Amino acid sequence: MATFEAQVEGLTSLSIDGSSAPTQTELTQFLTDGAKEVINSLPPGLLPLCAAQATFTSTAAGSESETLNTGNILNVLRNDGDIDQPCRQISADDKGRVSDPKDMSYAKISDPVYYVENNKINVLPDGGSCKYSEVQYPAVAYGDSTISATSLSGVTATAADPTVFTKSSHGLSTGDVVKLSNFNEMTEVNGMTGTVTKLDANTFEVNGVAADPAETTGGNVVKMGGFPDEAEYLVPLYASVKALQNKMGSMSAEIPVNSDQDGSFSSSSSSSQGYEKVRNLLESQEDIELSSGTIAALSSEMQQFVAEYQWYQSQQAKLEADYEKGLQRLRG
Repeated sequence: MATFEAQVEGLTSLSIDGSSAPTQTELTQFLTDGAKEVINSLPPGLLPLCAAQATFTSTAAGSESETLNTGNILNVLRNDGDIDQPCRQISADDKGRVSDPKDMSYAKISDPVYYVENNKINVLPDGGSCKYSEVQYPAVAYGDSTISATSLSGVTATAADPTVFTKSSHGLSTGDVVKLSNFNEMTEVNGMTGTVTKLDANTFEVNGVAADPAETTGGNVVKMGGFPDEAEYLVPLYASVKALQNKMGSMSAEIPVNSDQDGSFSSSSSSSQGYEKVRNLLESQEDIELSSGTIAALSSEMQQFVAEYQWYQSQQAKLEADYEKGLQRLRG
């Protein structure tokens, strides 16, 4: 399967590398932004495909500790000892009332509640085993060819601050959110979630993880969230629109340089370029023949420039229309 970079190049006729317009770094940002926008446009029925489940133990009101990643919560459950009870959402302002047994809105194990305050989620009554599903936004790199969950086993780790995890060809990207589990020696990290910083193809760090002792047996690292297959083609479409906007912006910025139309006309010399060169030929060298030839060449270059710009502009409009149509199909 072609990489997203190759797909964007095919849609835009651009050649993208580390110093082009856009650069590969900028393309990665466009792809990541596109994935987020597509997820935010999905109908409710497809959002669970982009979610990951996390577990925690609820605490007393005022001692919240479970930090959210995106804040886009699909459901919250609390186990009553037999089954997982769905939790109803309340305002954080009401957490005191639902903790008061004398209040009519008092939270019970058969009717638990949850609230979000300062980007932390909590469930009442406290002391319960809870879990929630939260939509995740993937980091999409220009060299990726698909947006999917990644499950790694046999991941080893150093006892350091920060801890460095090692897995050959792990496939993770900076910005991915992962969950750690089944570590046999570095047991304190089990159940933790964090954001990845990719060091190289075989090593990475997880934000906030500085554990001891080292893990030599190998645990599991799961990239949280996924992406619906039927929506994936929209991400390179979005990135292509942004790439063409970037290219046209860079072309517009080059016009004063290439034609010396900066309003100054103060450095006329034999080394001048564009129309400033014409001025030098006429005023300093009095060479009408050469100046006429230069004007003709500049006119030809400008026509080619305008034609190229107009093609990019037209292609951007077409791709943007395709992208919007695709979003409408997803929304039904």
